[in-house]
Amino acid sequence: MPPPPWQRRLRETGTRRAPLDRERIVETALAILDRDGLNGLSMRKIADELETGPASLYWHVGSKDELLDLVFDHVIGELHLPDPDPDRWAEQLKDVARAMRDGIARHRDIVRVSMGRFPVGPNALRFTERVLAILRAGGLSDDLAVSGSYLLTVVVNGFMLEEAPGEGPQPDADFLRAVSEYFASLPGDRFPNLVAVAGTFTLGDADERFELLVDLFVDGLAARART
Repeated sequence: MPPPPWQRRLRETGTRRAPLDRERIVETALAILDRDGLNGLSMRKIADELETGPASLYWHVGSKDELLDLVFDHVIGELHLPDPDPDRWAEQLKDVARAMRDGIARHRDIVRVSMGRFPVGPNALRFTERVLAILRAGGLSDDLAVSGSYLLTVVVNGFMLEEAPGEGPQPDADFLRAVSEYFASLPGDRFPNLVAVAGTFTLGDADERFELLVDLFVDGLAARART
């Protein structure tokens, strides 16, 4: 016997897809970005993943560019920032830089999404507010705090953009050894410094280079603040 109509409707309602909303669109876009990269992200692909049409997406987001703003803000919302401690502001700022690096590393091409954007979403505003609070708690002037907050993003994003896998061959130990040998073979009278450092001219460990970069940046801010 077929089920009564009211039971059939209840069963169908129970198996309906979740309603389309902005949060689902953003989460789906981020999942595709992680899997396929920025070049593989399209409104059509997002719609296919959600089993709908691209036109349905535009009821919730005005454009792909607006969607990328929302995706970027979502990633910023994953970052945990400490409460300001005046006695530890410099180390806290370094922790923020490390958290930013980890957040970027978790999501493929998100650093490319961030380039050229001025994030003003709710998560971005909370992030900037907290970074400014840390810097001002450390005694930095308002001008220096604003510049430091902005340049922190430039420093971390620049490092991660350089570290992101490119289309061509990536440097490895053999390549770096060849670079060192090439520099060592240069005429010393014309390139005395390159020849002198040839044995250590390698990219080295990424973590060590990042820590050095962050130390130089934060220590420079601290020195400027003291003056």
